[in-house]
Amino acid sequence: MIGVVIVTHGGLAGALLNAAELIMGKQEQIAVVEFELGDAIADLQVRTAQAVQKVDTNQGVLLLVDLVGGSPYNVTAMLAMQKCGIEVVTGINLPMLLEVLPARNLELRTLTDLALESGCNGINKFVISNF
Repeated sequence: MIGVVIVTHGGLAGALLNAAELIMGKQEQIAVVEFELGDAIADLQVRTAQAVQKVDTNQGVLLLVDLVGGSPYNVTAMLAMQKCGIEVVTGINLPMLLEVLPARNLELRTLTDLALESGCNGINKFVISNF
């Protein structure tokens, strides 16, 4: 099973996992890392590396991050450059997480593509149609 680590600013990571588990039940091989106001980047690097190690079953780890260019993204991108078998996807949302979690038996690249597709497809506009 591919491990998943959610890395975000503030409490978003924990809230997303909580919402996903409310819908899908308790999940295995998943961890959250939250970057709070006043946290040091070095601490975020250590906690993220530890989370990756915790969920890694040698089938790969998918890191789901909130936005490009922030500290969580920078830390996860560095990890992905240093270690094979790690993919990073930004823009995490609940639809993405709900599609990724039950599909972790896929290959890492395929799961990454699924995360990108489902994240985008989860963004829609409500349209009132005229009857």
